[in-house]
Amino acid sequence: MGLEVSLQGLLYAFEQGRAMVWLRRLVVAMIIGLLATMWFAYKFNGFSVPESMDQAQIGRQLATGQGFTTLYARPLALHLMLARTGTIASPLPETSQAPLGPLINAVVLRAGGQSFAPGSDQPIVPAERAITAVAFLFFAGSLALSYLLGRWLFDGPLALIGLGLIIASDLIWRFTFSGLPQMAMLFLFTGALLALARALEANEARRRSKSVVMILTAALLLGLMTLGHGLGLWIFAGFWLYAVAVIRPRWLVALAAPVVYVLPLLPWAWHNWRALRNPFGLSFYELYRQPQTDPLALAADFEPILRFQAGDFLTNTATQTLAQAGNLLTYLGGSVVAAAFFFAVFLHVFQRWQAAQFRWAVLLMWLGAAAGMSVFGVDRSVSVNQLHILFLPVMIFYGLAFLLLLASRLGLEQPFLRGAFITLLFLVSSIPLLGTIALKPPLLNWPPYLPPLISRFSQWVQPGEAIAADIPWATAWYAGRTSLLLPENIAQFELIHTEGLLRAPLVGIYLTPFSGDQPTYETIIQGRYQEWARFVLREVDDDDLTGWMLPSAVNLPIEGQSIFYADRPRWR
Repeated sequence: MGLEVSLQGLLYAFEQGRAMVWLRRLVVAMIIGLLATMWFAYKFNGFSVPESMDQAQIGRQLATGQGFTTLYARPLALHLMLARTGTIASPLPETSQAPLGPLINAVVLRAGGQSFAPGSDQPIVPAERAITAVAFLFFAGSLALSYLLGRWLFDGPLALIGLGLIIASDLIWRFTFSGLPQMAMLFLFTGALLALARALEANEARRRSKSVVMILTAALLLGLMTLGHGLGLWIFAGFWLYAVAVIRPRWLVALAAPVVYVLPLLPWAWHNWRALRNPFGLSFYELYRQPQTDPLALAADFEPILRFQAGDFLTNTATQTLAQAGNLLTYLGGSVVAAAFFFAVFLHVFQRWQAAQFRWAVLLMWLGAAAGMSVFGVDRSVSVNQLHILFLPVMIFYGLAFLLLLASRLGLEQPFLRGAFITLLFLVSSIPLLGTIALKPPLLNWPPYLPPLISRFSQWVQPGEAIAADIPWATAWYAGRTSLLLPENIAQFELIHTEGLLRAPLVGIYLTPFSGDQPTYETIIQGRYQEWARFVLREVDDDDLTGWMLPSAVNLPIEGQSIFYADRPRWR
């Protein structure tokens, strides 16, 4: 009889008690582990985003004790350093990328030591696997924080279902293994949302001191998040407006929150000021870009005409706003549940005060982020400027709550029908992920990246020498050599070499399908590579090179689609 009672108690614990809760958590953890293993072993084929390679090589500079410097030289940065400070420091100060990603990478690369040194002949360099492994840890931490947030907003069961929908997002996995700092930013952003939730809770209970402490904690976490990307400033603007409107005493929040937010950003701003006399870095000059021009073309110009035109700025902003609106569902990972957030905000009155108040905070911060992305642009769903991904978890919670309520009002209240509806949401949300799993990835991200070949430049080019390239972020990372972004024209290239602005002679030019695989012939001869068209199109013969500073050339794999011009046959 005692055994029967104990067995019944055990079954009850699994069905209703804490044991069932932990079993569900174990299932979720196993699914996460399975997907992570699949990505590591099967899907991951190295970095493919330029900013990932750029931040990786900056991290290596930090890890080797050279400070926040870079091997990737942008002609625009060289021009501004000369014009604003009269000198170009060596090593070259990094003024384009935010420091959070490189700092995390530096810790990883420092731990790996010589095993992560440039020059690896492996298709996927070990350092990239290590960097993405750390990103996965941040992602896992973000999931834990997201569950706590979802439970606070709604309840445990909805939070667990929402967590499953987050895990089913293809986009969030692609960011995890992209090498970008978005997962670290997501961890900090979700932590800030939780701190804001606690501040609202304390404010509701009239515990003013705790509410102020928690709102300042949220501001500090947002400041740390902004170290991952300067567009975090726009998110903070929305946060500040909401906090000042809701948290009391308002005057204290209004004054103290910006001060706490700015504190972790001061060293970065001072670094940029010393290099460019501008605390915002090189990205600030995106505001000067003319409409219908390639952002990379501005960075490649050593003799730019930097004149702010309000009309050009408004045209660029309007164009980028329309592009962002048209691709919004893509930027949310194709998640119809996340997209339902907007219906939840405007079409539903939530019973719980937590969800009712918090939605306006999320909306204001998202509007701030969207405004920043409209100004500076988003070109791909997985890119450094894409910050919609930070809002995906909390939007999924709100969207799920709205859709479940809608289903109940349509009469889907029976457990079977409700379960079928939730299953349908999972199937629809996981279609992109299932498609990614089904497709076999290429061995390499070619074109244009071929790490085993690019690493050869570490042998062909000595440490005190430099090359120019159309993919300098890749040569800086895989070869560990100073790499100049191919300037706007040949005269600028020769000037940078003659004046010794890189403190290293330019001994070669590496061109890949990045410049050669343009949509049309006219795109090359009339676009940003027009001055280099003959080089890009391989129309320069040996006689043309005779007497020039780079008289030797060799076609490189794959199938001669890349070419290396050099001062001598360094490949022999």
